Amino acid sequence: MSNVRSNIGWLPPAATAVAVLSCYGTTVLIGLLSLLGVTLALDPDIWATAISIFATLATATIGMSGRRLQIAGPTLVAALGLVLILWAMNGTYNRGVEFAGFVLLVAATLWDRRSAVGRGTAAEGILWIEADALADRINRIPEPIIVDVRESEEFDGYLGHLANALNLPVGELPDRLTQIDAFKDEPIVLVCRTDKRSAHAWVMLRDAGFRDVYVLRGGMERWNEKGLPVQARDI
Repeated sequence: MSNVRSNIGWLPPAATAVAVLSCYGTTVLIGLLSLLGVTLALDPDIWATAISIFATLATATIGMSGRRLQIAGPTLVAALGLVLILWAMNGTYNRGVEFAGFVLLVAATLWDRRSAVGRGTAAEGILWIEADALADRINRIPEPIIVDVRESEEFDGYLGHLANALNLPVGELPDRLTQIDAFKDEPIVLVCRTDKRSAHAWVMLRDAGFRDVYVLRGGMERWNEKGLPVQARDI
């Protein structure tokens, strides 16, 4: 078991900063140089292409972060901003459309960053358990309590679930914690498809006073990759 927290939340703000600077930073630089009597000539097509590429990369990093955090809002906002930027850069140029696109891209980045910081702060200190270690521990007495926080259709779906696992979807967990109150002092392992929802559930259980809680690293995907036994798999 290990205590690890990974954070790649710096990628979206860094990529967005590069996209904004490639557009407005270059404009400011050209203006400042002109005041000094220096003329900097840029090919408009190359400049527009560079801005489009950087804006696309920024949107992609927000999408990656959103998938990691399991939130779609920032990605949708960033995608809308990207459409406006590409329209302004590669269609009929419109300064207002361009500005609106970058406003949306920055807003999406701030939304993503707030989500990442909030999730990271809350999840600090998570206790992890690897699939092999859990498989070994299940065969010992006392067995850990397995709480699977996926939706019911996932629980009975193609990845299957662990033997004797309790299915308490993470969205229902706050109202169903009484079902596992008796296990507050016993080892509990939280499971989901990967480990993102389990990490969120870990915070809930920690705040509710559960003392010995772990998250299965990699979730059921990792468990299946290792060929470990599952139940109720629908093919």
